[in-house]
Amino acid sequence: MRSGMLVGAALLLSGCGIPATGVVQAGDPATGVRPTAVLYFIADDQLVPVYREVTEPIHVRRAVELLIGGPDVLDRRRGLTTAFTRISTPAISADGARVSVQLSPYTDPLVPIAARQLICTVAEAHLADDPDAVRTGVTVTVTGLNGWRAQGSSHDCSVDAAARADSRA
Repeated sequence: MRSGMLVGAALLLSGCGIPATGVVQAGDPATGVRPTAVLYFIADDQLVPVYREVTEPIHVRRAVELLIGGPDVLDRRRGLTTAFTRISTPAISADGARVSVQLSPYTDPLVPIAARQLICTVAEAHLADDPDAVRTGVTVTVTGLNGWRAQGSSHDCSVDAAARADSRA
């Protein structure tokens, strides 16, 4: 009986007859998920999320810089625009799921759709930075000259929510 178990164990350990191979080259190594910035531009007076691959992890400041740079050539061909005029990169700070954006003293108050572009882009970038904020959502407050202020949440940034907000304006 004991010798039968030994023979059985030897057969199991010998494999199934497939010979061992060396390293097989099969393309480039896996690189993981590429960082993507979600920027909000405008088409037909509605916010449209644009997904832009970037080379480095996306942070709020970088997303805002990309937003301020405006739609690229492909975006413009698709009819996307921006409501921003001249604006410099604002000061940005975060405290948990709350993000504050302070426009420079030389920036005029933003028109409502430009404020929403900024709020939604900042909210999406902060969610990428802090995935735990998905549960609660991100609240973004934009302040500017003479007490001007706009506030919004990541919950308001879906395309359907954007369309509803525009219809109320």
